[in-house]
Amino acid sequence: MSRATTTLSTVVIFVLALNLRPAVTSMGAALPDISVAGDIVGAVLVALPLWAIGLGGWATPWLCARMGTHRTVTVALVGLVLSLTGRVLGGSSQLLAGTALACLSIAVLGTMLPLLANGSAAFTFGLGAGSTAGALFTPTAVMSSSWRIGLGVWAVAALLAQQVWQRTPGEFPAPQAASGAVPASALTIHFGLISTVTFLVMGWLPGILRDAGVPPTTAGVCLALSMAMGLPMMLLVPGWTRRWRNQTLLVIALATPNVIGVTGLLVAPAAAPWLWAVATGTGMGSLAFALTTISLRSRESSLSLSAVVQGAGYLIAGFGVLACGWLHTASGSWQAPLLLVLAILLGQIVSGHTAVSRRTPAPVANPLAVRPQGEAPEVGV
Repeated sequence: MSRATTTLSTVVIFVLALNLRPAVTSMGAALPDISVAGDIVGAVLVALPLWAIGLGGWATPWLCARMGTHRTVTVALVGLVLSLTGRVLGGSSQLLAGTALACLSIAVLGTMLPLLANGSAAFTFGLGAGSTAGALFTPTAVMSSSWRIGLGVWAVAALLAQQVWQRTPGEFPAPQAASGAVPASALTIHFGLISTVTFLVMGWLPGILRDAGVPPTTAGVCLALSMAMGLPMMLLVPGWTRRWRNQTLLVIALATPNVIGVTGLLVAPAAAPWLWAVATGTGMGSLAFALTTISLRSRESSLSLSAVVQGAGYLIAGFGVLACGWLHTASGSWQAPLLLVLAILLGQIVSGHTAVSRRTPAPVANPLAVRPQGEAPEVGV
C-alpha cells in the first residue's frame, strides 16, 4: 500500500468516525430543551442508542457477508442521513424512532471501522472529535434557532461522509468473519461497563450540573469540555495499548479520572464543574483502550469479535443507563445514580484486569457470524 493510499485511508477513516457520536452527544446537549421529551422519554433517549447500537452490531457480519464491505458502509451512511433528518420532523414518536434507526446505522459503522482502521488512531481520534463537535456546537444551534435545527444539522455531516466514502477506492480489505464461539466474555463486560459510563456522561452531565444550580450555558460548555478532553486520550491511548506491558495498570490509570469526576459530581457538582468535566473527559480513554484491543486481539476473527463485544457490550450498557435513569426518576436526585456509576467503575477495573490477564472465560457465541474455511484462533481475553 503506497503512502498516498495510506494517507487517503486515514482521512476516510477519520471522516467516517466523526459521525459515530454526534447523533448521541447532540441529543445529550439538547435534551433539556427538547419540548417533546418528558422525563420518561428523556430516560429512554439516553438508553435507546445503546440497545440499537448493540443489536446493529450483532447484525453487521450478516450484512457484510451479503453486501460486501463497501456497500454495507454505504447503506449505513444513507440510513444515518435519513434517520437524523426524520427524527426532527415530528413529535416524540418520530424522535424515538429516528434515534433508534440512526443508532442502528452507527452500529454497523462502529463495528466495521475498528477493523478497517487496523489499529490506526484516526478511528479513535475521529470518534472523540465527533463527540466533541456534537456537544460543542449543538447548544449554540439550539439557542440561535431551535432544538430541531440543533439535531438535524448533523444529517449534513453524515451526507458529506457518504459522499467521501462513495469516492473512495477499494483499498480497504474486507474483514474476515469467524464462526462459532468467540471467547470474549471479559472484554465484552469491560466494554459494556465503559460504554455505560461514557453514555451517561454524554447524556446526563448537563442535566446533573443544571440541577445543581449551574447555568445552562455553563453546563453545555462543560459537556463540550468533557468531550474535548477525550480527544488527546483518543489519540494517545491506542499507542499506549500496544506498548504498555502492564495492561492492568493501564486499565486502572484510565478509569481513575472517571472515579474522580463522578465523585466530584456526587459530592459537590457546582463547586468545580470544570474540573469534573475535565476528569470525566479524560476517563474516556478507556473507550479507546477497549476499541483498540478489539482490533488487536484477533486478526482473523476480528469481525466476529467486534460484533460480539460491541453488540453484547452495548446491550449491557443500555440496561445500566436505564437503571441510572430510573433511579434518578424514582429518587428525584442524582445521588443514587452516581453511586451506581461508582460501582460500575469498580466493575470496569475488575473486568478489565480479567480481560488483559489472558484467561479464557466461557465463550460468547455469535449466531450471525459467517463460517470461515478454518477454525478461529483463540483470543487472549
